[in-house]
Amino acid sequence: MAKPQAVVDLRKRAVEGAQALETALRPELLPDDKPTPPPLPRGIVAALVAVGIALGLFAYRAMQSQAGPAGSSGPAEVPTAIVESKRFEASLRAGGTLGATNFAVIRAPRMRGARDRGGGGGGGGGGGGGGGSSLTIESLAEPGTMVEAGEVVAVFESKQTGDMLDNYNSTLAQTRRRSASRIASLLIDAANLEQDHHKALADADKSKLELRTAEVRSKIQAEILGLQAEQDEASAEQLTEEVRLSRIADTAEKRVYEIDIEKDERRLSRTMQDMEKMRLRTPVSGLVVVETMFQRDGFSQASAGDTVNPGSTFLRIVDLSKMAVYADVNQADAQLVELGSPATIHLDAYPGAAFEGRVAAIGAVASAGQSTGGGGRGGRGGSRGGSSGQWVRQVAVRIEVLSQDERIKPDLSASADILLAAEDQALVVPRSALGEIDGEDTVWVQDGGKFVAREVQVGQLSDTEATIRSGLSEGEVIAAQPVRDADLARAL
Repeated sequence: MAKPQAVVDLRKRAVEGAQALETALRPELLPDDKPTPPPLPRGIVAALVAVGIALGLFAYRAMQSQAGPAGSSGPAEVPTAIVESKRFEASLRAGGTLGATNFAVIRAPRMRGARDRGGGGGGGGGGGGGGGSSLTIESLAEPGTMVEAGEVVAVFESKQTGDMLDNYNSTLAQTRRRSASRIASLLIDAANLEQDHHKALADADKSKLELRTAEVRSKIQAEILGLQAEQDEASAEQLTEEVRLSRIADTAEKRVYEIDIEKDERRLSRTMQDMEKMRLRTPVSGLVVVETMFQRDGFSQASAGDTVNPGSTFLRIVDLSKMAVYADVNQADAQLVELGSPATIHLDAYPGAAFEGRVAAIGAVASAGQSTGGGGRGGRGGSRGGSSGQWVRQVAVRIEVLSQDERIKPDLSASADILLAAEDQALVVPRSALGEIDGEDTVWVQDGGKFVAREVQVGQLSDTEATIRSGLSEGEVIAAQPVRDADLARAL
């Protein structure tokens, strides 16, 4: 709005008076060799100050008198927007981390070769391969290289395990020879005992036959034959019992040797398995990623010559052909996300890049987030006490990356705009333009120099825009925010 010329002149005069006053009051710099001029009289200074104040006050009152009527009679300035017909999209942004859906975790093997007999029975030297001892990396696949499924990615030092394998082979051979020798002796003893048993049975039968002739013999001979028959019968019964017990004892002793052989065979088999574990192969094809581990001097990546504990993770093989964004969304927004919904993925490392994605999984259980911002994987399992994060619940989602690009790598921070709703041709207005009158959705349409309230039917909403089903036409000018007094409003 242009200001009256009188106000401008008065303002100019006030500024000139203030500058003159400042010039009069500023002390003049004189050389050291000249005498200092006497100061101005106090009366003159006071008069000049009073004149400056009066001029400024007069200019201010003149500006207020000119601006007051104009502000009271003119309409307020209201920003406007144009109703457009275009594609409408409502999306939800979820922040997270890139990761592979298909990967293999390579862990240091757990050794089993010397778990029995206290780790050193049979042939000695068995304690070195126990499940608790550390392993030394002999060679490792180069990080960042691509490997195929079944390829060797790590080799551990195996001399000690090889020595154990030779030792157990020798122990098993000795156990087998000792068992065979003892079983042969048992068979010989059993055969001799069987012969004695058969002889005793034959003698008992012979004595029984001779006893039948007692009637034609003298009483003394008959008595002798009777006693001999009883003795042979008792000997036969005793040998029969000895044969039965001997068979039981032989069977038990044979089983003991069989158990010893089985134990040595199993120990040898476990050691052979340990020997195979010294060469780790990857079950999947992909990129070699070396994990950071705690070493003696701090955290560092595993390399050849390092020692690792059994079961510790030191390598990952990541299939780059199947990547996904692992993210969290607020529990209030999770109900809007559907499986299969398309998404646009952005990487923080490449701000201008966009990749195609799709919602592949939605968590069934909400977890606590670390902050009210949510979004990242780090939000899961956050602090349970002493922070507001314990009240913020997040739902995990996995957005599959459909694009193939060499820039898509594991552990990069990423965000995904999940498409919730879309219309190809829709009347779109700013969401801030919507208001309510008597509970009905309303926008304010420009009509000449004023805005007129008009009831509309609102369709889908996004964070910044809204679709209109009825009540507006393309190209109409509306207020970009609700107008509380239409009679005092005009368009910018």
